[in-house]
Amino acid sequence: MKVQVFGTEPPCARCKATERLVRKLVKELGLDAEVEKVSVFSEEAERLGIMMPPAAVIDGKLVKQGGVPTEKELREALGAAARSGTAGQA
Repeated sequence: MKVQVFGTEPPCARCKATERLVRKLVKELGLDAEVEKVSVFSEEAERLGIMMPPAAVIDGKLVKQGGVPTEKELREALGAAARSGTAGQA
């Protein structure tokens, strides 16, 4: 599983909070996931239609943009990705 957090450089408080939450839940859920920070100004962000940071993307699917996802939103999205077979368990 690949989880990307799109944000600004230097990271704003919301971008930092999103990354912290992603890392926390990946660890809590025991997921085998690569967590990557990506610039909101990158070509990949443009391709995904990301216009407002922070944004969370799981396996190429935009989960949330323009704000910090709630723990519930992110937990559900990570769980769905794991159940769909796109993620391995640690």
